[in-house]
Amino acid sequence: MTKMNRRAAIGAAGASGVAFLIGGIRPSAGGLFDEGVEQAVAATCVMTPAKTEGPYFVDEKLNRSDIRETQDGGKLALTMYVFDADNDCAPVQGATVDIWHCNAAGLYSDESANGTSGQKWLRGYQTTDATGKVTFTTIYPGWYSGRAVHIHFKVRHDSLEFTSQLFFTDDMNTTVFKKAPYSSRPTPDTTDERDNIYGTDGGSLLLQPQSDGAGGYTADFSVGVSAGGSGSTTSDSSLAAALSSVKALRTSAGTRKLRLTVTSSESVSAVARAKRSLAAGKHSFKVTIPSSVAAGAVTLRLTFTDAAGNTKTVKRTVHVARRRQL
Repeated sequence: MTKMNRRAAIGAAGASGVAFLIGGIRPSAGGLFDEGVEQAVAATCVMTPAKTEGPYFVDEKLNRSDIRETQDGGKLALTMYVFDADNDCAPVQGATVDIWHCNAAGLYSDESANGTSGQKWLRGYQTTDATGKVTFTTIYPGWYSGRAVHIHFKVRHDSLEFTSQLFFTDDMNTTVFKKAPYSSRPTPDTTDERDNIYGTDGGSLLLQPQSDGAGGYTADFSVGVSAGGSGSTTSDSSLAAALSSVKALRTSAGTRKLRLTVTSSESVSAVARAKRSLAAGKHSFKVTIPSSVAAGAVTLRLTFTDAAGNTKTVKRTVHVARRRQL
């Protein structure tokens, strides 16, 4: 492909654009730049609803990914991504994420009321990596009277402390609870709709577990918090152009997009799948995110070249929201 002066490239998923590097995320070929992008109507970078901590949080300070210990139940591999809803969906690195929940019999560990003092199963924390990611291996939680099936979680980062809960659909619970060890107990007495914590926004806290092919489940969830600013932009003094911001958007048709804002104090050129004329100044572009890309962290890679042949690659990890069902 021929190099073109005074042009810049904003790429997307594929060989010469945005690189989708996180496990489980796959790019699709072609069609990533939308020349006639409609006005975005809703940002996908949103705050996650907070929920009560409840009476069973114990700050055990157990740094571990597998929290099952001796507890029997359907294996659940849970991946969580923490992003800053106030900072262009930037991933929050170094956050402590605790999860805790009841066992298949509806009991919490280390609770005298449950007769489990000194036991520490189904509790633990992990620290988010550069993509805002943590992973846990646990079991599908059981139920106890008066509550819908749920998992508690807490995010702590600097002065931030955010607490909420994750839920499961009633249909999913029915399916899981037909199997041992859950099947020895009666049907749960509280649905999501009747739960006094689930509320009107509980639907945004639902997990959608998928079979892992071995009798267990996998699920992921993205947590939007107000972290006071995270993320960074690569700088390079040899070329005066920069990716100044990335904003996640959703159009009225439900299409997910990224709006990239580029600033430059010189004319630059680059070669990529799509090209735009750029003079010095500030320019914005929109990139469509393929429907095949799963929710979570992705790495955006943008390459500039100036008239002197200097090159500069800017990388930014951004959060991709789950697809909206229309």
